[in-house]
Amino acid sequence: MTKAEVPGGATDERGEQSSEQLVPAVSRATRVLETLVQQSSGATLTELAKRCALAKSTASVLLRTMVVEGLVVYDQETRRYNLGPLLVEFGVAAIARTSAVAASRTYMEWLAERTELACLAIQPMPDGHFTAIAKIESRKAVKVTIEVGARFARDTPLISRLAAAWPSRGRPELDEYSADELEQLRAQGYGAVYGEYRPELNVVGVPVFDRDGEPCLFIALLGIGDDLTAEGVAGIADYLVTASREISSHIGGRIPEDFPTPVGTPDLGDPRG
Repeated sequence: MTKAEVPGGATDERGEQSSEQLVPAVSRATRVLETLVQQSSGATLTELAKRCALAKSTASVLLRTMVVEGLVVYDQETRRYNLGPLLVEFGVAAIARTSAVAASRTYMEWLAERTELACLAIQPMPDGHFTAIAKIESRKAVKVTIEVGARFARDTPLISRLAAAWPSRGRPELDEYSADELEQLRAQGYGAVYGEYRPELNVVGVPVFDRDGEPCLFIALLGIGDDLTAEGVAGIADYLVTASREISSHIGGRIPEDFPTPVGTPDLGDPRG
């Protein structure tokens, strides 16, 4: 069901529900959960009320309800709230039903196995940040570890470049990158960043496109130092771009006309076989 098909509410010219049809309590609960996601040690009632711009009495009633429903837990000793166990079930179900992740997993497993690097599926979120929603761990003894659920700011070096090269409607635009840089990204179909996150960390990634031709997911490989070099990226670039095209096609995505079509992929075997 699309936003335009949601019963009982008016829609605007883009097929989205107008703000007057929203339920304030749901919006408040969402703000509370988003705040707790960013606070690994939890937060007190006073802190949550302030961060979520809520009256303390309103926040108190809302939090008591969310505790009863299992969305939030409360530690009486520290007087801090944190994310509840029910969210684990919700999160697992949401990831399992995300077709782009399901379609990407075979390729992610193949990439992680052949490169011995960590492979992440990172999803753009409505407020502009990005969240890691699936991971295949590296097999190396010394490796990069980023947990599922990790949040990346809207200006995170690699993902923000890819998002800027293939912009989406309704997402904040970044002007940090030059037209030439973005044109090069679109021409090669992937992005790579060396040492911008921290000096020894290198990353390469590609977008996955939805039915509107907009990125709905980013697949990224992470390596430390010589584990992922410019030469290594060049060796798997055609496969990364081909994987992006195949995953996008599998989920019914529309691949932009300017997205490259590799002449061939490296002779590294069939990821599906």
